[in-house]
Amino acid sequence: MRLSKLSPALLAPLIACTGVVSLFTPVASAAVDRSVKPVPGAAPAASFPEFKDITLPNGLRVFIIQDDRRPMVTFRLVVKSGAASDAEKPGTASLTANLLNRGTGGRTAEQFAKEADFLGSRVEAAAGPDSISLIASSLNKYTEQLLNLMSDAARNPVFSEDQLEKARKIVLSSLQAQKQQPESLVSKMVAKVVYGKHPYGRLSTPESVQSIQRDDLQKFHRQYFRPNNATLAVVGDVRPEEVQALVEKAFGTWEKATLPEAQSTPKPEVKGLSIYLVDRPGSVQSNIAVCRPGPKRDTPDLPEVLVLNSTLGGGFSGRLFQNLRETHGWTYGAYSAFDPRRDGGGFEATAETRNEVTAPAITEILKEIDRLCKEPVPEQELALQREYNVGNYLLSLEKSERTAQRVQDIDLYGLPVDFYKTYARRMGSVTPELMQATAQAHLDAANVYVVVVGEAKEIKEALSALGPVTVYGTDLQPKP
Repeated sequence: MRLSKLSPALLAPLIACTGVVSLFTPVASAAVDRSVKPVPGAAPAASFPEFKDITLPNGLRVFIIQDDRRPMVTFRLVVKSGAASDAEKPGTASLTANLLNRGTGGRTAEQFAKEADFLGSRVEAAAGPDSISLIASSLNKYTEQLLNLMSDAARNPVFSEDQLEKARKIVLSSLQAQKQQPESLVSKMVAKVVYGKHPYGRLSTPESVQSIQRDDLQKFHRQYFRPNNATLAVVGDVRPEEVQALVEKAFGTWEKATLPEAQSTPKPEVKGLSIYLVDRPGSVQSNIAVCRPGPKRDTPDLPEVLVLNSTLGGGFSGRLFQNLRETHGWTYGAYSAFDPRRDGGGFEATAETRNEVTAPAITEILKEIDRLCKEPVPEQELALQREYNVGNYLLSLEKSERTAQRVQDIDLYGLPVDFYKTYARRMGSVTPELMQATAQAHLDAANVYVVVVGEAKEIKEALSALGPVTVYGTDLQPKP
């Protein structure tokens, strides 16, 4: 029955009980000016999920995060050694991760895949600069079976010769294709110039991948896949005591060992502006990256750095996008990113432009970087970036894998225990003065590397007016 059809006698007690009087009060609706955008409220005091933190006798640190919204469970095992531990054969860590689920001492590759499929899951591994992660999710009724499958992959891979050759062919094919991909060439050249001889700057090549043998994978696994060099995150609808017992059963006999001593390698110091041009004949556009060293992952002001980055080049509302696309029409998009890692980090601002505007686009990128260092960001512009970052963070709390990663990052990078509990509040509290100070701490338009992939004969002369140019081939070796 519609409220408007109720008699006054019946309507009065209903209004008193439900408080719906505002629906019928003309004054209330008249007070709302729909032509004015509502003023956003303060960032919600979102608390990062509580977690149980235990360490098994063998050194494996386990984080258990209860989440009963769905009958699911996610496991994420992190080995705290990645591509930076590749030693003399770049690509070893990646191939090791690639083969973890392709056959173990008790399961062939086919058997492993069928068992994972039966559980409605996929056990996947990937290598990053600082770690290797092994991830799987399933219904929580399969918690024990999935744990056992993950333990087998992490502890008992066989690295069979036939699986190694299959994986090697895929990697070699990918490396060959990357020589024709401007984005890949830019990314690799940025790593070379920003990190130099540091392990972060070592790149997989066809020669290094061809040289990797089964013994190399076994050695890498034997040295680094140890419980005292790993963490396990459990996120889902589980009982902590029960899942702890299952973890101890699956991983408790994993033997710890002394880890190889980490080598300290200095990274190059950027001085002035220098240009690295990768000659790609036939290119009708240039791929640009203005780059320099960036903060480490444990930098105390990382939340503020994220707001700084979104202001400069986080998307459509970023200054690079507004300048290079909206004002000049030189590109479809222009972006920036910080890449903080355990032993250092990098920063890059990127764009793709027509050959004839390559040099002017670089000049505009440098101008926007310099403006952030010299001028406070207007409050209205900054408020938009604060809201954007806080909103993205709050949405990400819905993702189990993301939650697992953040908990493990606290251990992997030595972050304060309350780092993510204060994350949203800190991003939502950035002032124009704090933004400028953050920019001055991490950006410097006068001391940068500029990487460009394009046709040298079309753009080198204009680039030379900005700074010294070194020309490389698509093999990333200097040209004579």
